[in-house]
Amino acid sequence: MMEDTRRNARRLLEKAVDFHGHLGPFLILGIRMGLIAQSLLKPQGQNDMTVVMLVKPDPPESCTVDGVQVASGCTLGKGTIDISEASDRIVGKFRARNGRCTIAVATQVLNELKDGVVRALDEAILQMAEDVMARSDAELFEVTLDA
Repeated sequence: MMEDTRRNARRLLEKAVDFHGHLGPFLILGIRMGLIAQSLLKPQGQNDMTVVMLVKPDPPESCTVDGVQVASGCTLGKGTIDISEASDRIVGKFRARNGRCTIAVATQVLNELKDGVVRALDEAILQMAEDVMARSDAELFEVTLDA
């Protein structure tokens, strides 16, 4: 069974906000996705894991990519992350020597966040980020592990 990522996500939060520029719920989703992949695949070294992110190329959805970079170690600069445009989902397809996993943001969560962010002021966005941080991995994601 995979470890819930809430505690480790909180530890990475300051680093992720410094990297990304601000706190938001999609950044936290990316952090949590990267931590789940790390936990499941246990990459051996900094270049062992790669990810293809299927995501819209514009904020707020694209903010997940920065969270994934901070938490997984997969980065654009190292060429270990690729981004492909997706229309209605946010999905990370992670691969390492030890296997593969697919992590998708639950459709209901994604729809709630997209609707909320459009209408939200800064204070409300921070509250949405806290709400995402408080939810379990099982509530946020659909995870498939392929050995």
